[in-house]
Amino acid sequence: MTSDATKTAIFGGLFAVLGAIGGAAVTGWAQVELARQKFNSDLVLKALESASPEQRLESLKLLTETRLLKDKEIQEGVKAYATSRESNPAAIPQVLPTTSFAAPVISNPRVYLLAGNSSKVSLFAAYKTQLEAAGYRVLGAKLLSDKGRPDAEEVRYFNAEDKVQAERIAEVVKFKLSISSLPVRLYEDSSAKPGYIEIWFGR
Repeated sequence: MTSDATKTAIFGGLFAVLGAIGGAAVTGWAQVELARQKFNSDLVLKALESASPEQRLESLKLLTETRLLKDKEIQEGVKAYATSRESNPAAIPQVLPTTSFAAPVISNPRVYLLAGNSSKVSLFAAYKTQLEAAGYRVLGAKLLSDKGRPDAEEVRYFNAEDKVQAERIAEVVKFKLSISSLPVRLYEDSSAKPGYIEIWFGR
């Protein structure tokens, strides 16, 4: 049987990408199509993350049985692949979570790097390089002693349409820092234009 955790991850991916599709409709059909394609690929990759071959097989079956894959050709392809591997689930490759930043899914993505401890300032250079290579503009990096900042790491966004992008950034940062959780929070700031996101490395 497919675990509840896997089902939650897959359905979570569904709603996250649907949110991206809804926001992209404002800026044009091309972005909607891009989000839809990524929706299908993200769900398949998520199904292949489990270390258990049997779990990977069941996750692929779940995608087709629940018709989460909206592209009929992809759905039929995944179904045929899962059927062909039923007798040998070990032949289904495991795909580990991404360890690098993917191309932005929003327009004009801007990131600011922040830390509340001098020992974490050393993270700035590597993250700036990796984010810029992926297509983000890094506005700056700062050591900050703001009392309003939490002790632990978090990613902040300031416009509802940037939620999915902030979550994707947080997923990669969490993996790189080897931490169990990294909150993604919406803050109100009228001066923050769409596309602006902050990565806080904690104290």
